[in-house]
Amino acid sequence: MNNLHLDAGLAGVIDVVREAHAPIAKALAEQEPVSAVDFAALHGAVTGLLGAIDARTPAQAKAVAA
Repeated sequence: MNNLHLDAGLAGVIDVVREAHAPIAKALAEQEPVSAVDFAALHGAVTGLLGAIDARTPAQAKAVAA
């Protein structure tokens, strides 16, 4: 498994994913329906996260780890 070294930009994208995930987790915990809007928000956030991870070069990851 790869270790992901966070920088401020990537950490910000992760926060967006957590915010989009919260209403879905709450609905599931309360056995309530999940809206299509909530799923769309999570999809967009995850897509952004994957893009941010893919955009990092190995040199950027090493610089953050140092």
